[in-house]
Amino acid sequence: VAPPPQAGERGLIPPTSPSMLRTGTRRLPGRCVRGGLAAAGALLLSSLHHCAARDLYSAGWKHHSFFDPLEPSLSPPPALSRLNPAVLDPTKGFAKYTLTKRLPAVIERVIHEQAVSGEEEKAALRMLESEIPEAQLTRPTEVKAEDGQCHASDAACFNKEWARWTDARGGSWTGALPLISTEMYLYRRLLDCTGYFKAGSTSLGDPYEGQKADSLKSALSSKAFQEAVAEHIECLASPPVFNAMVGAKLHRFLLTDLWGNQGDLALSPMHVGNVEVAASVSHTDKEEHLLQDESQGAIDLIMAPGRGGPKRVDIILDNSGIELLCDLVLSDFLLSHKLVASVHLHAKGEPLFISDAMPKDIAGHIAALEASGDAAIKQLAANLQRHIEEGALVVESHMFWTAPRLFWEMPRSLASELGKATLVIVKGDANYRRLVGDRTWPVTTLLSDIVQPWFPAPLLALRTLKAEIALGLTVAKAAAAEKKDPEWMVNGQFAQIQFVPRR
Repeated sequence: VAPPPQAGERGLIPPTSPSMLRTGTRRLPGRCVRGGLAAAGALLLSSLHHCAARDLYSAGWKHHSFFDPLEPSLSPPPALSRLNPAVLDPTKGFAKYTLTKRLPAVIERVIHEQAVSGEEEKAALRMLESEIPEAQLTRPTEVKAEDGQCHASDAACFNKEWARWTDARGGSWTGALPLISTEMYLYRRLLDCTGYFKAGSTSLGDPYEGQKADSLKSALSSKAFQEAVAEHIECLASPPVFNAMVGAKLHRFLLTDLWGNQGDLALSPMHVGNVEVAASVSHTDKEEHLLQDESQGAIDLIMAPGRGGPKRVDIILDNSGIELLCDLVLSDFLLSHKLVASVHLHAKGEPLFISDAMPKDIAGHIAALEASGDAAIKQLAANLQRHIEEGALVVESHMFWTAPRLFWEMPRSLASELGKATLVIVKGDANYRRLVGDRTWPVTTLLSDIVQPWFPAPLLALRTLKAEIALGLTVAKAAAAEKKDPEWMVNGQFAQIQFVPRR
């Protein structure tokens, strides 16, 4: 087993060497995928030795970056004090539903799907469930260097961050704000219950591995996804002659990537239709549900003649499954058409929000693409492997992405790294909520008013709405969506694409 990274080391995935390809597969420690999910898990594992991304298949913090909680961070936007929007209130509406129904359902599913087998782990999960919503918050269990996850200095950073957040709340689940951080706290505590951070048989066992495998299997069989890949590969074989045609194709795959965000396991079992979204990831039948599309600004930025060095796109990932597959299609499109020199994928270092994409999930998804019997999908896998070998497709994980912070509390060292990007694509609702402070801004508030003063690079937000937060719309547009579907803000059926240029 490779030693953990040194404290402060950047979480870059190096190009895979031939020796890595010959070493065979690596089992995920402490996790047995049961029942009908076993075949999907076996497919991923058995095909890893073919995959040039094999070095990504590390369930732990092999390539993870940490930060000291005392490090200087970014600052809230002036609009926060000027408008003073309320935070999502966990005592009413969909926020209360999330805290009292959805989060306990996550725990129940982990138990009933036998994602844990020990009685000790099950009892701990039951105890965690009983705390919601009125018990006092307690600090998560400290990660110990002797368990082999990381060096002592990195463990200290990780533990101090969670202690800082928990101690600052000092109350019950209901009173802990913002809600997005409280949700992250639940998932962090759930990993304690399953023994994720402990040495031994439970070490690094993703409690959602079975759900992820099932989601990936569904995504790969999606006719709409197969058609999108076929169109992409055909476009590479016969490249468009004019820039406008390339821009149109880029817009097509941005839309596909947007709607892939509906495939969110954190919404199950309350919104099962979103989990099964892989069958309808096509962009062509969803135009009336796209409330805002500012993608042209990002397309123009990417397509503009290169100035100031090679272009780079960073994607802050959200879900594995159909969404991650669409992220990979978009990444290959950008790289294979030489629109950018590199794409950096920012993944989670540990499993939160069930389907959150981790480095091991990226490796598993590429391996599954390679194992497909579809020629176009296999070509996509080969392209992605080549990009990784050449250092053009880079995977990073950073402690901040699972830390209970808003985006304007980002450490300046990470902001400096993102500032190297030509464009940062922020995926999904959870990232969006952190981006806007998990607050109910007036619906007409422009995203640029909130983000532009502090975000370090041009930004494109791709989001299907899953929380009672919407902004950048006219009052009439919001009223029309409400009339069409009273749950338009929370059920993932409506979407926005918002572009914020550099200040």
